Amino acid sequence: MTWGKHFKSLYAGSMIGSGAIVFAVWGYVIGNMDPSREHGATVHLNELLLGPILGEATKDVAKAIEFLCSPDVRSTSPEEGGRRLIKLGPFLYQVVNGARYQAIRNEEERKAQLREAQQRFREKRKLKAPRNGKPLAGETLYEKATERGDGSEDQIQAGIEGSGGI
Repeated sequence: MTWGKHFKSLYAGSMIGSGAIVFAVWGYVIGNMDPSREHGATVHLNELLLGPILGEATKDVAKAIEFLCSPDVRSTSPEEGGRRLIKLGPFLYQVVNGARYQAIRNEEERKAQLREAQQRFREKRKLKAPRNGKPLAGETLYEKATERGDGSEDQIQAGIEGSGGI
């Protein structure tokens, strides 16, 4: 994964007051986790590398990782006792809710997909609509109105739309 989703709920949850270094490590986790069939999502964390990356002491980074691996009774996610990370190996950690949060699409992506799907549906339905060689109701009204000279094109169009012809 080359990016991660930061949800605003991160800043209103049980991590409040845990310190900037915990949020910095958690941000690194979000941006660097990888999908895993067995564990949902995993991340490699080495405090010796992460300390200089974040500009923090390695012992402080290690404490932050330990905090993220600890149970949290106030967590809104009861999975694994509220832990955010589970240590799997020397530098490998499972991100407990990583797969779940990655599955959440943002609202704009969802709306765009729905718009595109609706457009495809309308185009498909339009192609399948039986015409049997007959004009549509609006076409007939338009032709009659223009033959009689019943006003401008805008007025004719408005009349057709108002009559339910289109």
